[in-house]
Amino acid sequence: MLIAIIVWIGLVQMPVAMSAEEGTEVKQESPSEARASDLANQSVTTHIFKSGQATLDYTATAASVTVHDKQSQPAGQIFYVAYTMNQPDQQRRPLTFVFNGGPGAASAYLHLGALGPKRVVFNKNGTVPTPTRIVDNPKSWLAFTDLVFVDPIGTGYSRKSGSKETSQSASDKQVHGRSQFWGVEEDVHSLSRFIRNYLTEENRWLSPVYLAGESYGGFRVARLSRRLQADYGIAPSGLILISPVLDFSFIWGGEYSLWPWVSLLPSYAAVAAIHQRSDQVDYIADRPRDTLIEVERFALTGYLSGLAAGTPEPDWLDQVSNIIALDKDTLQRSTGRISAARFVKTLLADQRRLLSLYDGSITLIDPDPAKQFMSGRDLYLDRLNAPVTAAFNSYVRKHLTFKSELPYLLLNKDVSSAWNWRSGIHGQQGFAEAVSDLKLAMSLNPDMRVKIVHGVFDLVTPYFASEILIRQMALDPKISRNIELNVYHGGHMFYFHEDSLNALYSDALRFYKRNL
Repeated sequence: MLIAIIVWIGLVQMPVAMSAEEGTEVKQESPSEARASDLANQSVTTHIFKSGQATLDYTATAASVTVHDKQSQPAGQIFYVAYTMNQPDQQRRPLTFVFNGGPGAASAYLHLGALGPKRVVFNKNGTVPTPTRIVDNPKSWLAFTDLVFVDPIGTGYSRKSGSKETSQSASDKQVHGRSQFWGVEEDVHSLSRFIRNYLTEENRWLSPVYLAGESYGGFRVARLSRRLQADYGIAPSGLILISPVLDFSFIWGGEYSLWPWVSLLPSYAAVAAIHQRSDQVDYIADRPRDTLIEVERFALTGYLSGLAAGTPEPDWLDQVSNIIALDKDTLQRSTGRISAARFVKTLLADQRRLLSLYDGSITLIDPDPAKQFMSGRDLYLDRLNAPVTAAFNSYVRKHLTFKSELPYLLLNKDVSSAWNWRSGIHGQQGFAEAVSDLKLAMSLNPDMRVKIVHGVFDLVTPYFASEILIRQMALDPKISRNIELNVYHGGHMFYFHEDSLNALYSDALRFYKRNL
């Protein structure tokens, strides 16, 4: 999510506890079997996963492990949850490392929202119900890959050495780790070492390695794909980038940049259509991108040239107004550049309703209708953080029997506010980007495949930015078919929509099968 993861131990025979609520078999590992080095705080349990007609046994490992600095001194503890299927040919089974984004987001969004064996219940349309419930997830990727959910330093239960946090709003003195962890390059270094150590400790060097990341997690996955090959001898078989940002100039560009506005136009059109404010798009939920073909074409032609011209022509204003359902006067004053913060306030202003930046299909009561721009935090994000946090705190203790006195930091603003963006620019002017790393990684490893997935109503990391960047990569014909883009009904966390969760699962299953 954008503002916003080592050890195999032989099982021993222990008394079996059965959860009457969900019928899940849980075996607590003997403490004497734990590896003595870094795993003073860990829990290993076994469970049953049902995939179609099959019933499969898997092991869950929740642990905090020590990461070291360049002088081999302990620098921090990274918390992760790993799910590994119990089968004799484990070396051949795919292994996927999963990250969320932020920077500052823990992996619980993907863990309990889409990929893990348990899932938080959301309403069919992606809204948040009460009270919070956790159920079995038949669409878990555990059906076709082992999973390692990673919480980078400063998120989840992961902490810099010497940290003595007692609350989620811990001060910089308590959690500050910018020099070693909190930066574009620093993040890639620490997570590369984690992946290398996990493969070594679990004897998984011959397993097909995949990387999956959401939002900034997609950015870090693209960067990791090159670094792992170049410096650590690890060649990923595939990448899954979920609602990624690949070039920050496409979302943080200045007033006179053109690509941020072009990238947003198709998503604005989709949001206007879903709220029945535009007759230019005949929106179809299971084929969202098919309904936006003409809007995409206009975005790269007439809209782009009109922005570049500077002074909007009346006919151009009419066309843009019809597509995004905002009045011509508003467009005229902004020279056709409508920020997402203004769009979500304006579209349904007559109903005193606010839209979510993370999912433009979600309507919210506008607490301050007099303002022209959305200010402060996104209400939908705040609303969904509560059940995800509650669900994880319950799940990690009840089902994984992992206990910690630390608060679980689902979204830690201290990390993003201290993030070193300059380390990812290497002295160049501009914004951090991962497109160059992704292109180089694909060129180094022509067998590596890349799947990029987005929600059509996402106004934080719009899908059309990824489409434009894929075109701009100008990949060699030998590898150009190795990258694909899917667009689903929903927003940044489109998998909270039930139909999109199902579609993501089916597409991911085909992706893994094709790779293997």
